[in-house]
Amino acid sequence: MHTEIPAELADVLAAPQLPQRAFPWIRNSWLNQMHDLPETLEMLHHLPERVDRDLVRQIVLAEITRGEVLAAFVAAMVWGYGDARYGAVRVRWVLTGIQEGAFYAPVRGDLAGLLATAADVVRVEGPVEGFRYMNNAGRIKFLASAFFTKWLYFASALTDADAPEAAPILDKRVSDWLCKRADFTLDISRTPDYQRYLDTLTAWGLGYGSTPVQVERAIFGLATGRN
Repeated sequence: MHTEIPAELADVLAAPQLPQRAFPWIRNSWLNQMHDLPETLEMLHHLPERVDRDLVRQIVLAEITRGEVLAAFVAAMVWGYGDARYGAVRVRWVLTGIQEGAFYAPVRGDLAGLLATAADVVRVEGPVEGFRYMNNAGRIKFLASAFFTKWLYFASALTDADAPEAAPILDKRVSDWLCKRADFTLDISRTPDYQRYLDTLTAWGLGYGSTPVQVERAIFGLATGRN
């Protein structure tokens, strides 16, 4: 386990924690790509012009509770892709399992079940087992770990946005920062590396009363200039 916390990260964790600033998303692109999913369209119509982590967390959990897993997943991906114009198209690939002709292709019949099972696993067995499931038995075509950890995060942040039980997100921006600033190299596609990542975030957060998700958010902020 890597335990030497970079000084700049320690400084951020020692300061008061602020909620994520809301950011805009491209509504029309998502409405267009989700044209055949009425419950998802309803959710998208009700999303405000700017979203943040806690708002989307509440929406994801509410949609899961309603049994609308695809709407919950799309909400998580809206947050994950932010204002990237290609986001909705790539999520359409995930929904259909194909790239060419995805717009008119039907949504995979097994997708909601796979996502729901992943949510159950991460809640009951924890972040690493959630990652293992989505990386193996529950693997979904076109949904790599950088984005399936976003799904695992929102599905497991049950009490608040920084919940101690929540699965921290691991994407390239976070892993690149860890490599450059902490000499901590991760293969973000491997379950054992996600275990090392979680263990390290947990250790780094202990001295500051910070959860793994709070440490992940701090790293993301340092890597991107955004919180």
